[in-house]
Amino acid sequence: MLKPIAFLSIFLFVLLTVSCKDEAQKSEDVTVANPPSKVAPAIPVKRAAKKDLTAEDIAELKSVMVRIMTEAKVKKFASYLVTAELTDQLTGNGPFTVFAPTNTALESLTSERTLFYSNTGNRAKLKEMLNGHIVSEKITKETLLQSIDKNGKAKFQTLAGTTLTAEKLGDAIIISDGKTGKATVVSNGVEASNGVVFMIDGVLNVN
Repeated sequence: MLKPIAFLSIFLFVLLTVSCKDEAQKSEDVTVANPPSKVAPAIPVKRAAKKDLTAEDIAELKSVMVRIMTEAKVKKFASYLVTAELTDQLTGNGPFTVFAPTNTALESLTSERTLFYSNTGNRAKLKEMLNGHIVSEKITKETLLQSIDKNGKAKFQTLAGTTLTAEKLGDAIIISDGKTGKATVVSNGVEASNGVVFMIDGVLNVN
C-alpha cells in the first residue's frame, strides 16, 4: 500500500501531465483553427517613362502666349486670344511684340462692345482687334526708347495691317492707333522665347 505522501506525489504528477497534454492539444487546435493569413504579394506598379522636353517644347513654354496666360493682370486678354484661336500663332516662331491691354482696360469697353466681341458670329472682328495689338518683330523697351529718341516717334505695323505710333510724354510711353485709341505702356516688357509682351492701360484698334 502506498503511503499517503507517495500517492499524493503520484497524483500531482499525473494531474500535471494531463494538464500539460490538454494545454498542448488546445494550442494545436487554435493553431489549426486559425492558420496564419497569407499576405498577397505586392503588384509592381508600372510608371510612365519620363519624357524629356525638346527644345521646341521649352520654347513654347516660354512663348509670348504663355507669358500672357500666366500674368493675372491680362487674363481677359488671354481669354480673348483663346476665343479667337490665336494661341498657336503666338506660340510659334515669331518674333512678336504684343501690347496687351490690362483687365481694367478691357473692362472699360462699353457693354455693347463687350457683347459684340463675345458673340461667336463676330469672331473675325475680335481676331482683327487682337491682331491690332501685335507687331511681327521683337521690340524691347530699350529699342523702343532708342527709336523714339532718334525720330521723335516710332511706328510699327500690326498683324491687322494697322499702324501703331509710339511717343514719349514725360517719362511715359504712349501708344496710339491713328484713330481714337491711345494707351500708356505700364510695364517694362517681359521677354519671351519668341518676342516681348508689354502691358498697356487701354484698348487699341477697336472695330
